[in-house]
Amino acid sequence: MSGSACGDSGCPLNLFLADDGGYTTVAVAVALLVCLSLAFSLSMTQWVSSRSADVQEVADACALAGQNPVAAFSTIAQVVDACVLSLGLMGLVVFGAGLVLAAIPGAQSLSEVVTRMGKGIADARRGFARSAAKGLEGLERVLPYLVVANSARVLQANSGGHDYVGCAIPFPQQSQSDFQALEDDVQTDELEDASRRLRDASGRLEEAKQRADAARQRGWRADCVDDPSCLRQRAETLAGLGGILNPSYSVPALWNFGVPLQRSRAYYAARLATESPTSDQIEEQTDSAVRRAFYLYALRCMNQAHYAEMPDGHVQMDLPYLPCNATEVRGTSLYSDAIWPCTFEPDGLVLHSTASCPGAKGPWAGNASLAGQEAGQAGVCPICRMSTGDMGKVAAISTSANNGYEHYWKLVVDASKEYVDARNQQADAEDELRKISGEGIGAFEKALDQLGVRKPALLPPGAWGCVSVVYRGQGQTPRGLSSAFVGSSGLPAGAAISAAVLAPDNQTSQNNVLSRVFDGIRKDGFSVGGVLGDLTGAWGELLVGYGSTYERVGSEASRALDDLDGVFGGTVGSWLRQKVSQALGEAGLTPVDMRLRKPVLVNSNDVLSQAGYDGTRQARELLGRLPDHGSPEDVARALGLWGYERIRQKKFTIAQLPIPGTTWSIPLDVDLGSLGG
Repeated sequence: MSGSACGDSGCPLNLFLADDGGYTTVAVAVALLVCLSLAFSLSMTQWVSSRSADVQEVADACALAGQNPVAAFSTIAQVVDACVLSLGLMGLVVFGAGLVLAAIPGAQSLSEVVTRMGKGIADARRGFARSAAKGLEGLERVLPYLVVANSARVLQANSGGHDYVGCAIPFPQQSQSDFQALEDDVQTDELEDASRRLRDASGRLEEAKQRADAARQRGWRADCVDDPSCLRQRAETLAGLGGILNPSYSVPALWNFGVPLQRSRAYYAARLATESPTSDQIEEQTDSAVRRAFYLYALRCMNQAHYAEMPDGHVQMDLPYLPCNATEVRGTSLYSDAIWPCTFEPDGLVLHSTASCPGAKGPWAGNASLAGQEAGQAGVCPICRMSTGDMGKVAAISTSANNGYEHYWKLVVDASKEYVDARNQQADAEDELRKISGEGIGAFEKALDQLGVRKPALLPPGAWGCVSVVYRGQGQTPRGLSSAFVGSSGLPAGAAISAAVLAPDNQTSQNNVLSRVFDGIRKDGFSVGGVLGDLTGAWGELLVGYGSTYERVGSEASRALDDLDGVFGGTVGSWLRQKVSQALGEAGLTPVDMRLRKPVLVNSNDVLSQAGYDGTRQARELLGRLPDHGSPEDVARALGLWGYERIRQKKFTIAQLPIPGTTWSIPLDVDLGSLGG
């Protein structure tokens, strides 16, 4: 070194500045030392700063991890609730099918089977709901441990050589859920009673209908079917009737008892109008007079007869029997009416068949009745010999012979008496069916109300959120950062608090969790057939569509009920089917939010405030209670976590899920090991 920059050899800058204005070797060496010291100091500062902030990231991860078991519990509760509701709805749909079948004549035995099946599903739903409530309660009891275990696993995974202590704490710490809604029973006694009474009334209806149909068939055959003859054929042959006065019907469904009544009115009017003696013989004149009297009497009887089927199904009908012997004549106006001419003869008053009778020689004495004749008021003419026996013979011949009109008329009247009795019993049974059906619908709607009156109020540990508290003890900086320029330094202790809550994921509004549950059931081969087709499939539709079941239940039930054979328009069964479908469609049950829940970070004050704590003060208190070291169990106890316990089993069965229409059930298992990490 030569010269002096300041011109004075004693100047302090001479060590750093040369005479020619440049830097001295000392200056360069000092500058290098300062730069190295600054570089190492900045590296140390950066490392300490970044490692100090890691505790907050770990706390965030712990909060999210602690909330994951709560999210899983929420999904499990959704599945259980869906199974309970879908089983209840399936049971009621089957009960409704049993009601409909009970109201259909001929389907009573099938109705009993279906109703018993509905009761079995309702009982299975009841047992499943109660066991599921206990299972969820049991799962809630271990949920705090699952929160701690899962957060501890994440804490350990993020250690990175640092001694982290802490865990996530669920709020509320104790379950405040109400599972009573799951245990609420759906009463089916009234439905069973209505179904039984419907079957009884339907049986009476079926019996009456069969009798009515058989009577109708017999009346139709006597009127329209030649076997060997019939009313229609005899009216055509004997009276020359044709066209609309003497119609023919090919099937009984188009025929009624008013047809032979109208035919008989036309027939006897025609016979009366054309009746005349075929000779002057007194025997023929007497027979003709008797026939005229009979035809006139029969025409009056037909005109007084009536037939009407009322809108309510009852029948008003009175088709008259015509006398077919002398004994029966004595019970008619043919016997009591004074229609026969009389004369005064030497032996006294004599009754004749006609005024032109050769035996009528005395003066005219008015008319007398056959009853008066038999009472001795008039004698028997020795020529015409007119008596009650003559009147009895005119109908006896045509009634007893299968080619007589009155023979087939008697068959029609016999059938009409049976038909009236059966049809009125049928109408009474239909009235009773409608009444009982209305009561059944009321019981059905009541059961629906019980099914959808309320849902379980779930408030498990962690429902308000999880707060994680993490402490990191003091550590040493890496030896690589220590040197002659920077001495070794310690990483100061640190703590952090974080919180997470469950938020609905809008992208999972149509999640397929329930679909996967049902797919798992079908893979096990659980499937049955029956009157409703595949009950398992029908239940699966209700289960998988749980989120929209309340909108689809009416159409799903209607589709199932429409598959029932024998339900036709105008029947009580058809009316009942419509009412059942309408009741299901108008049940008015609240829609279900099927979005999955996922953990999201929030301000810890929000969670603590909802739990009723002063957020800031409680956070500081929790941080202050953290031990310097210890196991997750020690940390949990230090933070006052209630009921902390180890899980002694890895698999936990929520309940045994019954398969509708079968005696099978499958366990709903939860792997606690995976939930707790």
